[in-house]
Amino acid sequence: MKPKPRILLYSHDTYGLGHLRRSLAIARRLAQDIPNVYQLLITGSMVAGAFSLPPRLDIIKLPALSKRSNGQYKARALPLSLKRTISWREQIILQAVQNFKPDIVLVDKVADGVYGELLPSLRYIKTWLPDTLLLLGMRDIEDSPAATQLEWHTRGTYQLLDSVYDRILYYGQRNVFDPVYAYEMSVNAAVKLVPCGYIRYEQEIRPSEAVRRELGIGYKPLILVTVGGGGDGFEILKNYLEMLSTHSQNTNFHSLLVTGPLMSHQKRYQLQNLCPPEGVTLMEFTPDLLSYMNAADLVISMAGYNTVCEILSLKKRAILIPRMHTRAEQKIRAEQLAKRKMVQMILPDALTPHLLWETISRNLLLPPPEQTLDINGLAHVSYAIAELLTNPELVLHGRPTRELDTSLTMLLQKKGMMI
Repeated sequence: MKPKPRILLYSHDTYGLGHLRRSLAIARRLAQDIPNVYQLLITGSMVAGAFSLPPRLDIIKLPALSKRSNGQYKARALPLSLKRTISWREQIILQAVQNFKPDIVLVDKVADGVYGELLPSLRYIKTWLPDTLLLLGMRDIEDSPAATQLEWHTRGTYQLLDSVYDRILYYGQRNVFDPVYAYEMSVNAAVKLVPCGYIRYEQEIRPSEAVRRELGIGYKPLILVTVGGGGDGFEILKNYLEMLSTHSQNTNFHSLLVTGPLMSHQKRYQLQNLCPPEGVTLMEFTPDLLSYMNAADLVISMAGYNTVCEILSLKKRAILIPRMHTRAEQKIRAEQLAKRKMVQMILPDALTPHLLWETISRNLLLPPPEQTLDINGLAHVSYAIAELLTNPELVLHGRPTRELDTSLTMLLQKKGMMI
């Protein structure tokens, strides 16, 4: 291993906080486990600066994108076309690669980047940094098999997995969901897959008593309702507050609602007006969500990867209301966990204040669920990366060619048609 290895992490972050939080969790573990590692995180998140950073890590903030309800992207804050924004992001990423010269690049989820913005950097690495290892981090579930296969064919992901990436770090368990089978990955890609288990977040958690004192709730049960970034969590919070209004005489618990930093001011104002005078704390955002979750007796949330991993690691009773309008990923995840009796699930189309009340009342009487999944993903990811830094020849000697891969040339030619 080099005395001062360099790792570049790419997290596109167009919707929610999941990709950023996962990348930061990995970066913290790498800083802990690998002596003198230097890391650079490239992210599009608007709130990247709100999180504590490990030593020897710097951040490059890309011009932000946001996702429309139809799944298409636009510039989030700047008066630029999508094409110009992607071109600008592409240049920033390439310059970062050229100047930082990483030993390893870890890409979160999107093999080619948003609208192919990573492709020029991947070509540069293959041509001018032939010893740099390319890793793709894949969450447990991407989307339904049919939708994922279509997207991967359209974007050229299959070609990148087969010919460009050196390892695929799988943040899940194949006996829960097998991406090789579901997404029809090739034998060549399958042998690169490294199952790492689910990523449990390692951060300092305040004692439950301290959180309860802060909220002033004593020994009352605490229900945490969190909707991730908050861009599409309004209906869950609205139904919850309407439930409290209907059952105000029977409520013997305190509610903490976290709207998320991406919820509009107008919707947050509507929720404030729905809040009863007592028994509810409304919070926009906290980087210390894990402490509140640890203190909660019940968690209500969407079924995003990060939140689910936190719930599992803390062995919390949970009601998952999966997002369904853009991808089937959350629904599949919630179904798999509900089948194993680790959570309860309510589909968003069935969500009503009455059903929410019944499900909450039932869940508060249940014992905490048994946790049987491998949630030591951070340790496994760190070990896999440290092993590659120590023995890069395990990968380099197995590459079919050191020349520019023809698949990258083809994908770059198609890139202009993506936007």
